[in-house]
Amino acid sequence: MSAFNFKDTNTTLVHICCSVDSHHFLTQLLQKYPEKNFCGYFYNPNIHPYEEYKMRLDDVRRSCQRLGIPLVEGKYDDKEWLENAKGMENEPEKGIRCSYCFDYRLKSSAKIAKELKCVEFTTTLLASPMKTQNELYTQGTKIAQQYSLNFLPIDVRSNGGTQIQSKIAKEENLYRQNYCGCIFGLSKQREQSKKMPFELFSSLSLPKDSSTLPKIRIKNFKTREELEKNNTKYKMIRQKVLAYRILKGLLRVESVVIPSFICSYSYLKKPLKSEIEFWHNNIGYAQKEGAIFILFDSIKEQIKYDSFESLLKNGLDEKIQLSLRLKFSDNGLFTSPIVIIKDKFYGSFMLEIDAISQDEIFESFIVV
Repeated sequence: MSAFNFKDTNTTLVHICCSVDSHHFLTQLLQKYPEKNFCGYFYNPNIHPYEEYKMRLDDVRRSCQRLGIPLVEGKYDDKEWLENAKGMENEPEKGIRCSYCFDYRLKSSAKIAKELKCVEFTTTLLASPMKTQNELYTQGTKIAQQYSLNFLPIDVRSNGGTQIQSKIAKEENLYRQNYCGCIFGLSKQREQSKKMPFELFSSLSLPKDSSTLPKIRIKNFKTREELEKNNTKYKMIRQKVLAYRILKGLLRVESVVIPSFICSYSYLKKPLKSEIEFWHNNIGYAQKEGAIFILFDSIKEQIKYDSFESLLKNGLDEKIQLSLRLKFSDNGLFTSPIVIIKDKFYGSFMLEIDAISQDEIFESFIVV
C-alpha cells in the first residue's frame, strides 16, 4: 500500500467491482477529467467463490494496465462480509442486502482513499444497470463526508452509455460474469433460471485446476494471456456447453464396494442391478443400460497415469474422458455409464450414479 502515495496531487480513488463496468467507467473519467489522477481499488469480499473473485481481479488488473491506471487490491475478507450479512440472505436484488454491500465497500474505499492521501473517491458500481444510481450518489456522498473527502458522481449509463459499455467490453475481450457476485444473489439468479448454482459445485472426476466453473474460466483465460503476450491476433467467442457434475457414484460387486472412476456424462435414472455379459479387449459389457467397464491398465498410457490410485486422487481431463466416450457410439453422445476399474470382475453388480447436467457459457479464443 505504501507504494501508492498521492499526497499533494489531485487523485481520485476509484472503487472497482469488475472489468466490464470499470473499463468504460475509467475511460470516461480519463476523458472528462484530464486534470485528475486516478487509482483503482479492487475491493469485493462479497464475490463468491474465491476462484470467481480471482477471475474478476485478474481481468480488472489487465484492464487497468491497458488504461495506465495503478491498482490497489483490497483484502478478501469474505468471512466478515458474510457474518455481517446474516439475516439478509433471502433479500431480493436491489434490496437491503445490496445496500449493505454497497456501504460495506464504499466505507472501505473512503478509508483507503484517506490513507493514500486522495482527495475524493467514486465507484464503478455507478456503471452497473443492476444498481440504483441515486442510492449510490447519496450513500457515497454521506460516507465521503465522514472521512472529509469528496465523492465524485458520474453518470456513464445515460445517452446510450450502457450500450457503449457492452460494445467496449466486447472489443477489449473482457470477462463478462453472469451474476453480481455474492452467494445469495447467485443462488437466486440460478433459481429464477431454473438452474443449479454450478459455480459452487466441485467435480471429483476432474483435475483440481478445472474442478469448478470459475477454475475452468481462469484456465481458459490463460490462453488469452498467452496470445496477447505473443502479440497473436485472436477472437474471443462464447460457447454453450453441457456441464456435468456427478453427485454420487458407487459400485458394489457381491455387496463389496469396489473403487471406481465414473466418467463424465454417465447417467442412470435409478440404481442399476445387472451382470457382466462378457469381456472383450479388457472391456466388460453389462447386460443392462449399456454400462461399460474399462480396465485401468489397458488405458493408462492414453490417460497418462501410472497408477489407478493417482487417477482416483487427481481426476481426469474432460477432453480425455470425452475421447473415451466417443469410441463407443457413432449415433450421438453415448451416455451409458463408463466406469474405469482396476481389476476384472464377473457376476452381478450394483451401480449407483446420481448426476446432473445443464448448459453453461464459456469463453474460447480463436487465432485469426
